Amino acid sequence: MKGVFCLEGFWYGDHRDRTSVVPIMEMANRYLNMPYIYHRCATVEEFTYSLERWKTKSFHKKYPILTLAFHGKKGQILIGKKSVSLDELAGILETKCEGVVIYFGSCETMNVSKRKLQSFMEKTRTIAVLGYKQEVDWLKSAAFEIQLLGYFLAHPFDTQGIKKIMAEINATGKYYIQQLDFRMEINERVTFRRSRIKK
Repeated sequence: MKGVFCLEGFWYGDHRDRTSVVPIMEMANRYLNMPYIYHRCATVEEFTYSLERWKTKSFHKKYPILTLAFHGKKGQILIGKKSVSLDELAGILETKCEGVVIYFGSCETMNVSKRKLQSFMEKTRTIAVLGYKQEVDWLKSAAFEIQLLGYFLAHPFDTQGIKKIMAEINATGKYYIQQLDFRMEINERVTFRRSRIKK
């Protein structure tokens, strides 16, 4: 059973704020039987520390779905008042993400060139990255995330499995793809099949 390792920021900069992806994780755990580990990060240092722990093979093999739930900008995630670019994230992860899918639950992070995403996946050996090119509606993205987790459980994270996941998203998630400006890219070292999802 594949598990989720989820890191989340403080959406409104206040520890009293209860806005969180935790209910999504709990629902996936209850109804999909998907294990998860969750940690909230207020600083880049906390974020880096958590990823350093997760990227060990014994850890990420059990939790190969890395979910990063933060505010975002083009090619970046925002942690507090600081940002982490895709290049900086690749530096943290190094080449430790073989067999891993990264879901950027953040606005605009995926609004970069295909070359940049392929470079990120080549550096980290990630099998695929998913996320959004624009600002997204919270409830719509939450509903879609439940679907995504179900797709991830249904197929192995190998060449054929990732192709099937992409095909299911294309077939059943057209509304969300359009409404959320969703994008998925597969590491071309794994497969060269072109996605029908809007680039």
